[in-house]
Amino acid sequence: MANGQGIANNSSSGGDDQTHIALGKALLEEIRDFAAVKWPEEACGLLIASIDTPNRIDRVVFARNVAEDRLTTFEIDPQTLIDVHRTARQKRERVVGCFHSHPNGKALPSPTDRARADENGFLWLIIATEHNRAGDSGLYRIIHQSTADAAEQSELRYFRRCQIIDR
Repeated sequence: MANGQGIANNSSSGGDDQTHIALGKALLEEIRDFAAVKWPEEACGLLIASIDTPNRIDRVVFARNVAEDRLTTFEIDPQTLIDVHRTARQKRERVVGCFHSHPNGKALPSPTDRARADENGFLWLIIATEHNRAGDSGLYRIIHQSTADAAEQSELRYFRRCQIIDR
């Protein structure tokens, strides 16, 4: 892991199926604009892909942040989650990730992000925002890895940085 944030950098070259994620520039700009408008609160939403091409984001769903403290965390509206999962199943799609903003201007996963990252392989797109504008962004895949220690079975969680490629 690198940088103390629980982030592993991928040093492989080429089109690694797990770390190269297609996301069109126009769609990314829509997410960035949404995040900027929501500042100083955290914006959030879901990343949707076809079942056949899970590493290509086809659409996003913007969600209402229902967290108690929207300035420091996010919680996607539960009804939105239910509706989006239902629609995705009907359209042969799946929810492959989420996005949210960090109003502190940092596009790195926080310890809270790592603690909440329950689904192995799920993508997390983080948009740094500051003063009504979007700054850097980072895309990460959460990895859960069981330890081999027979005495104490535990799980290691870390974020693997992904590269956004224009589709």
